[in-house]
Amino acid sequence: MQKTITRLTILLLVPILLIGCADPKTLERMGLITTIGYDLTEDGKILTTMVLLQIDPEAPQNFAVLTTKADTTKGARIKADLKSPKKLQSGQLRVALFSDEIVKKGLVTLADTLARDPAISDLTYLAVVEGNVNKMLNMENKKFSDISQLIYKELDQNIKGETIPSATLQEVMHDYYSDGIDPSMPILKVSNGEIQITGMALIKRDKMVGKIGIEDSFYLKLINDRYTAGSIEMSISNEGIKYLQQPEGTDKLVVVLDTIRSSSHINLVNKEKLEFDLEIKLNTRLMEINQAVDLKNPANLKQIDKELSKKMEDDLGKFIAKTRELGTDPFGFGEIYRKSVKDSNMTADKWHEMYPESKVNVKVDLEIVRTGVVE
Repeated sequence: MQKTITRLTILLLVPILLIGCADPKTLERMGLITTIGYDLTEDGKILTTMVLLQIDPEAPQNFAVLTTKADTTKGARIKADLKSPKKLQSGQLRVALFSDEIVKKGLVTLADTLARDPAISDLTYLAVVEGNVNKMLNMENKKFSDISQLIYKELDQNIKGETIPSATLQEVMHDYYSDGIDPSMPILKVSNGEIQITGMALIKRDKMVGKIGIEDSFYLKLINDRYTAGSIEMSISNEGIKYLQQPEGTDKLVVVLDTIRSSSHINLVNKEKLEFDLEIKLNTRLMEINQAVDLKNPANLKQIDKELSKKMEDDLGKFIAKTRELGTDPFGFGEIYRKSVKDSNMTADKWHEMYPESKVNVKVDLEIVRTGVVE
């Protein structure tokens, strides 16, 4: 028995050791694609831009950019291979970028091609670029030598830091093929020579129909997912607040909340009138405040809780109304309806007709449990 276990252990260790001792020269012969981007040309073709990781220690920089034009993404890949001294490999792809022009015309063909490639991870981030993807991937950045790593790390830390919702290849394709929810994707934009996340693209089926800013992106995640960290800056009315020092020239109180912990629940309360209840609970820390407020006074904290809850309810109501006007449901109300109503025979097209007529009652219960370093 002991000999059998020993042999099995050796058999399991051998492949691991072989991988760990991979010949660097083998990697040098590969063109590892880390980021890929798609633009639409004037003649209707797809301009594909690939950022390749350079393993060669003699290379002047650690990445290279390849650009090809073709009718299909596979055609672009074939042309790129013909231009590359190294065999292109997509197993290290981390980010796929799509120009807003392409996403307005339809995303699914390109995203589905990525999803069908067994070498590409389901965890690859997808994002929309305002403007030209090719120009973004070819721009010089003095602070960061590898443009591919810059974009990946910017998306990764903001998604893991819970500033914006996640949009991996798996998540986007799942929402696309679901009948009661639409995909959403982060938006990147070049501003003053820097790449910034400006919000989320709202998608109906596979076409971009609108966009939201960072604050509404916070609300989107608040409805769709649990917060376990995250932070947000908000301005509220200072009505009923007692100050240590009288404020000057403002009737608004600006607060920064962090260490947010939240839960949300959606319930269909009337299937005939298509009415939902949305309940959100938040526990959070008050990290910063722009006025000298007496935070040791329980009445003040209670009033801030009340004003923040009211603001969130108002903002969420406006945000949901906007999505109804656009005819896109990034929250998954349709999934709740489909699961709640037996034999609904609901399809994506049917839900897109129904959703604009829906009603959502929003209730937010926010409690500041700590006041951080403000005191």
